[in-house]
Amino acid sequence: MCSAEQQTYNGWTNYETWLVNLWLTNDEGYYGQLMYIISLYGDMRDQAEALDEWMQLEHSELEITNLWSDIVAHTLGRVDWLEIVENNQA
Repeated sequence: MCSAEQQTYNGWTNYETWLVNLWLTNDEGYYGQLMYIISLYGDMRDQAEALDEWMQLEHSELEITNLWSDIVAHTLGRVDWLEIVENNQA
């Protein structure tokens, strides 16, 4: 069994959180949306919830149900959205 320490990745809660943050902060469009969501809410938990909802909406708009969409949905469910917004405050 893996310990919690072994499940962290590059200083992040897990690989999924690190990966989503990497994409959000290295793509101009995603980064703009991330900053917009952060600017809308004063509370970081509200920011995290809005970010999660936006990413779930982005995924659901693909309107594809297959192995890959299930993997993406599972991956998004493991992301620590609060950690992402905490690390991207202006």
